[in-house]
Amino acid sequence: MKISNKEKTMLCVLGSIIVGFLYYQFIYLSQVDQLQQKVSEENELKQKYDTVMNTIKSMEDKKSDVKILNAKIGDEALPFYPTINQEKIIIELDELLEDNSLKGSVTFQPIVSNSVENSKKDEKSLAESSLQAIVDQYNHAFGDAEKTQQSDDKTVTNSTKSDTNNKDSNNNGASNTNDSNNSKESGNKDSKDAKKNTVQYLKCEVNFEGKYEDLDKFLNAIAQNKKKIVVNSINVNSDTLDGVKGKINLEFYSIPKINDELEGYLKLDLNENYGKSVPFGAGTAGDTSVSKTASSGQEEKEPSDFIALVKPTASDLPTITIGKAKDDLRTSYVYADSNSVENVEMLLTQDGDKYYYKYKTSKGTFPANYDGLGAEFVPTSKNMVLDILSRSRLDANDNSGMKLKIVNKTDKLLKVNITGEDSNSPRVTVEGDLNNVSVSNK
Repeated sequence: MKISNKEKTMLCVLGSIIVGFLYYQFIYLSQVDQLQQKVSEENELKQKYDTVMNTIKSMEDKKSDVKILNAKIGDEALPFYPTINQEKIIIELDELLEDNSLKGSVTFQPIVSNSVENSKKDEKSLAESSLQAIVDQYNHAFGDAEKTQQSDDKTVTNSTKSDTNNKDSNNNGASNTNDSNNSKESGNKDSKDAKKNTVQYLKCEVNFEGKYEDLDKFLNAIAQNKKKIVVNSINVNSDTLDGVKGKINLEFYSIPKINDELEGYLKLDLNENYGKSVPFGAGTAGDTSVSKTASSGQEEKEPSDFIALVKPTASDLPTITIGKAKDDLRTSYVYADSNSVENVEMLLTQDGDKYYYKYKTSKGTFPANYDGLGAEFVPTSKNMVLDILSRSRLDANDNSGMKLKIVNKTDKLLKVNITGEDSNSPRVTVEGDLNNVSVSNK
């Protein structure tokens, strides 16, 4: 059977169509599905890659946030004991008594872990003075009839209001009962929540005997102690002409620490300074620096109003810390941390005879509401003093520093004392009006 050329051409076209259809149906579509799957996998991998890269880029910020958070926790927990240890407390109380020339004995109660006790204040209306009737009669006798009439009007008005309130009270008795029940339920709930937040503390009774001046020194020593000791009550009896005796109830509170302070605190080496040294501030453990007094022939150092700390990023502490001096709870501290120069602003203002301060970094402000005047303070001397503790640079990659902008709108001079600065590459630069800001490097 002969096939013409036309038929051959038609058969070739038909074969091509069949082959194309089979390729499209069984090969091309499968390859397209595989390609789409690969593209989807590529997009997922790219998204994961971008997420990982963003996480890597934010690692420095997260490290800075962790350092700042650790510093805040450590600073606010610093005034409290890392644990309750009676042996250490006995040694501490014995030193306080001996240093202040008092004789005494200590009786401890069991260590407890409970919510902190709240003291409730009862409000009572004081009875009117018996002389008030005489004063009223005197005013009335001298023709103060208008005041008396006004007083009578007020009495009538108050009486009317009282009657109205009594009616409303009777009508709404059920509502008031419900409100009272709700209040009790709320109080019980708050009490349960308070029980959840417990703290470990120890109470003790110290019986003392000595001079009144020594007792006053003893109480001042407790107030200035680097660890917070609560004087709950004191009972003083006069024994002799120049002596007193009595008892003091003290409380010691402990907060678990996240650093290595506990290990150092529990050491009983009496020749060693205990605890983790405070980087700055009065009463630093191991701090041998003493203010120069006039008796030594040198000018006495003015006490600090504010303190700032500038450190390298290799430190466990943030690179920038600034706060109010003698702030035991560190509530006025703000921080920043980066291996670059941080911009810090400090604003001092005056309203009449009152002084206010506020400052901010890239990581925080004090007070939290930065729009107002700030927090009130009392300057410790005729001038205001800001002590800045800097540190020499570790290497060429150590770029941390502070650019401090000071705005002083008070009638006092702000003295800025910078110590420990790097002589070749200073970390601290201060900007401000030289008429009311004085900067010195020591």
